[in-house]
Amino acid sequence: MSKISLTIILLCATATAAFAAPAKQMSVNVKETQVRSTPSYLGKVLGVLAYGDRVDVLETQKDWSRISLSAKKLEGWVNNSALTPKKVEIAAGSQAAGQNASTGEVALAGKGFNNQIETQYKADGQLDYTWVDKMGAINPQPETVSAFLSSGALKGGAK
Repeated sequence: MSKISLTIILLCATATAAFAAPAKQMSVNVKETQVRSTPSYLGKVLGVLAYGDRVDVLETQKDWSRISLSAKKLEGWVNNSALTPKKVEIAAGSQAAGQNASTGEVALAGKGFNNQIETQYKADGQLDYTWVDKMGAINPQPETVSAFLSSGALKGGAK
């Protein structure tokens, strides 16, 4: 092999390595979020990510990111509102919280709201959280949402 051919091969390999940037990593910042087959809330649910999961972002389209989480062998679309570029770590004092925190506490902590703060707000006595709690418990199935959109002749969702 000539020196010119070897030089060209080395230049190509170097250029390829330089332009192959590592995937951008983000963390899940909500209690849990669904990974979907398409960038839509009506896309088929492929799996679920939990608070603090660190994912690789492969591409972005408007409000959605196509992610990959090799630990769960999961790839699909997640709404950007469930992701943060910050590395999320749950800790209690100097030790990792592990199973010391309930899922409810983890969800509240992810939103910057904890049981102590909630108790303080409720102790005020001037705010009624009944309907907030009821709305928070609503979790319609994708089929229900799709039927709702169809019945109202609304457009949107996965094709």
